[in-house]
Amino acid sequence: MNAVALLAGFLSASSVSAYVLFIHRGPWTDNPYVIDVLTNEFSSVFGLDPARTMNLARASLGQWTNAGVGFGTNIEFYDTTPQWSDIEIEADTCCSGNCTTGCNGRAVPYPGSDDCSITIFDSSTFYSYTDDGGQYPGAYDIQSILAHELGHCIGLDHETSAPAIMNPTGGKFDGRFLTVDDKTGGQHAQYIAQYSVNVRDRTGGNWTTVGHTSGSVSVASRPDGWSMVSYETDRNADTTSNLARVFVSGSAFGPECVNEGEWTFDGVTTSQDTSGFAIAFLAANDSGEVILERGIQPTFGCPTGVREVLSLKSSSMARRRPSLAYDASTNRLVLAYIRNDTGKIQFMTSTGPGSWTNAGSTWDWSDTPIGLDCGYWAPAGANRCFFAVTSANGYRQLYIGEGYINSSGQFVHLAMSATDGRIGNVAPDIQIVNGNRLEIVHAGLDNTRSLYMYARNCGGGGCWDETYPLDRRAFVGPGISSLKVVTAGPP
Repeated sequence: MNAVALLAGFLSASSVSAYVLFIHRGPWTDNPYVIDVLTNEFSSVFGLDPARTMNLARASLGQWTNAGVGFGTNIEFYDTTPQWSDIEIEADTCCSGNCTTGCNGRAVPYPGSDDCSITIFDSSTFYSYTDDGGQYPGAYDIQSILAHELGHCIGLDHETSAPAIMNPTGGKFDGRFLTVDDKTGGQHAQYIAQYSVNVRDRTGGNWTTVGHTSGSVSVASRPDGWSMVSYETDRNADTTSNLARVFVSGSAFGPECVNEGEWTFDGVTTSQDTSGFAIAFLAANDSGEVILERGIQPTFGCPTGVREVLSLKSSSMARRRPSLAYDASTNRLVLAYIRNDTGKIQFMTSTGPGSWTNAGSTWDWSDTPIGLDCGYWAPAGANRCFFAVTSANGYRQLYIGEGYINSSGQFVHLAMSATDGRIGNVAPDIQIVNGNRLEIVHAGLDNTRSLYMYARNCGGGGCWDETYPLDRRAFVGPGISSLKVVTAGPP
């Protein structure tokens, strides 16, 4: 491979039309595979503190793992480790000191090795930079640039598909969202993720493995004791993820039901519906369409529901997998997703298949699907819808939003409160418990990627928070319901 192919970054547009693999570049093999982030350089060049820089680096790799790119090794991040590293991420001014031209980043994958180096440049003479790209859409987004350069280290060259992360002319906030080309290329360069889907009672007990997935998992429960676990699975190992579900009643599990005629992207969400259960996911064709299956009646078999496609306008199409909840007070299904144009959270409600209300948007923006649940909330004496969302800047702070669905089907946003939680860009999930407690399951920012519970307890005129680890790991978004918890990752 010649030197020009190695010096891959945000340069002029390439001539290729789909994902392109670097030759002589195989999967990452060192175990652990160490990514060293020189945070002091990001502090002096971009003014970012070490915690924000580390969060950006983790989230940039998270963009690839969220989409189902798997790695055959344990990946560990360190802040300026004195030991040998496999990838070193640093910051510099201009283009290695050349301030007569503008460039944003460069990756150098070393041939015959899984080692790589990344440099993020501050070409502020030409551009402006931020760690909060959706808030400042005209600026270059540091996490998006990192994700692109990591794509080279993963084993991908440039492509010209306009929305793709590996398009060399990107780097704004829309670089937070992988395309099907990115996912497929990353899986060919490394592996198709195959994480165990593990389920247990919400209050504790043993875990049961029901299948394998490469994307976010979800669970919903009904008052009659039935639960449904949903996820995407690629059991044919051909980079096409299919829709899968398992019904649970008490400690009894039904068979894994896989619909090989339905292709999903970026995980699956599940909720109780106006009748039975509902599933929603992002279409695997970059159209931004949301596909639902509704009215699924629980049984220890493989029932199907009514298929529905939400063909959204280009300005408001979905960028990540949607989120679902059921609001009993209005008998409506509530759907939320990230808008294409602004990154804001868009809400919609439905009284049945084919009957949808645009319920408004809230929050400034996010690059991560939200956790969503609706139910009776004793402190308010009424039904409320709560959502868990992470800030998309380097702080990666967990926020809890509160609102309700009015009689017209609109989402009325009441409050947004910050927590001291930090959750990265792996989708969290939230559940209202006993009318006075919120339980949020999320992946940690540690190298083990542990599964955590963040709980908010309210009563006696006040609320107090607590957080603690659960005895599993979360490599993609976990799920929680009134009866069950589900996560995906190795033991």
